[in-house]
Amino acid sequence: MSIAKHARASDIMNKVKSGHYVGNGKFANFGSVPEDSIYYTTMLAQKADQERLERLAQSAIRRKGVRA
Repeated sequence: MSIAKHARASDIMNKVKSGHYVGNGKFANFGSVPEDSIYYTTMLAQKADQERLERLAQSAIRRKGVRA
């Protein structure tokens, strides 16, 4: 690296250490809730499928109990 690149990298590191970039809040707390996940719709579909299968299993148990 050239001297200029080292100086720039050093300057950036000094700013990071001093907290110069802390105020950048555009993406603050991004990913802290499930809705931020790119797989959220997949998770919703899996949850709905699981709940549907549980309801079907419960209704099958109830139907077997009625016949007995």
